[in-house]
Amino acid sequence: MNRRARRASASAARQGRPTGAAPAPGRPAGVAPAPDSPVARLHRAVSETGRGVAGAILASARTVEAVHTIVERAGALGDAYMARSPTDPSVLACKKGCNACCSRPVGTTAPSVLRLVAWLREHRTAEELAEVHRRVVALDDVTHGKMWTPRERPPNPCALLVDGACSVYEVRPFVCRAWNAVDAEDCKRTTGQDAVEMRFDLYQRAVFAAVEDGVKLALADAGLDGGDLELTASLRAALERPDAGEAWLAGEPVFAGCEAKPPQGRRRLPVAP
Repeated sequence: MNRRARRASASAARQGRPTGAAPAPGRPAGVAPAPDSPVARLHRAVSETGRGVAGAILASARTVEAVHTIVERAGALGDAYMARSPTDPSVLACKKGCNACCSRPVGTTAPSVLRLVAWLREHRTAEELAEVHRRVVALDDVTHGKMWTPRERPPNPCALLVDGACSVYEVRPFVCRAWNAVDAEDCKRTTGQDAVEMRFDLYQRAVFAAVEDGVKLALADAGLDGGDLELTASLRAALERPDAGEAWLAGEPVFAGCEAKPPQGRRRLPVAP
């Protein structure tokens, strides 16, 4: 993103003008930008870098630990780009305790799910892990296989939300890292409606969408399944199978039935240039 575009994006956010529009759940990039736009160039740079990093890791070791490393390096890549963000963070409404977006369906990929579950097993006692599993199962029983529309799948708090805050914040999915809003009330309205215009930091959305796309490209290069998964269902599958990582690497359909189901043909709102 060139200097002029960065100043324009930051200025738009500070003045309260739209920096973007609400995308379908699980797809933080929103409408595809023009191929030569600053956002498209940013996306290409981040995704190709991520693809190279993840590809090199898989080429050196095709193990569960390598998969975890890919997610960690991808997150670090996104954080590095965010350190150069042109947007003043103070214009964003996102903060601890503001969790409207945590009732939306979340799209993710197998590596992120496997890393999240490994983190839970490392940082939670057996009793705590059992409680996480109970909450995941309870939510999955309500939401499994449903289309991501407010009518078919009304808002439901994430099973990983505890006391109003994300309990796995440091390993949260990339779409969760991407989501942001200038106005908290606008964000709340997007939870229960198909399309609501809202202002957000397009730079942050683009960076973490590209991070995930880079991982997907590397997985495809390696012949691994990088399809979009629904977070709750895939968490349940991984929690209930201790060898989920090894089985997924071997090509087994560990996450069959956990596919993300964003609505088809939804009208996309335009993003700002």
